[in-house]
Formats: sequence, C-alpha cells, structure tokens
Amino acid sequence: MGELTKDFEPDLRDDGRFVLHFTPAEWRAILEDESFLEARDNRYRVPRRLMGLDVAIVPDHGFG
Repeated sequence: MGELTKDFEPDLRDDGRFVLHFTPAEWRAILEDESFLEARDNRYRVPRRLMGLDVAIVPDHGFG
C-alpha cells in the first residue's frame, strides 16, 4: 500500500518512539473519562500523553 498522504506519520517513528494518533473527537471522548487524570502518566495538554505514550492529534478525514 502506498503512502496515504504526504504528511502521514506512522505510530512507530524512525527514532523508535511510539506515538498514539487520535482525531479531535476521539481525544475528547478519552478526556471525558473521569479516570483520565487519575493516572500520573496521562496529560491532556501539550505534550499530550496517554498511558505514558506521546499523543498526536490528527485531522478527521471523514469531514472534508
């Protein structure tokens, strides 16, 4: 399969770091979970983190 878009970024980066990708709606749903901020390795502001992993917000291609 070819590259999806010129700015496509895989979850596993070349430097070995793993980044979770969420659309704004998905990230909002995660933030609405009351237990989100109870975990010390979660962060809703930049740099965003979930379960100790970096988070990137990506466009929702379903709307455009």
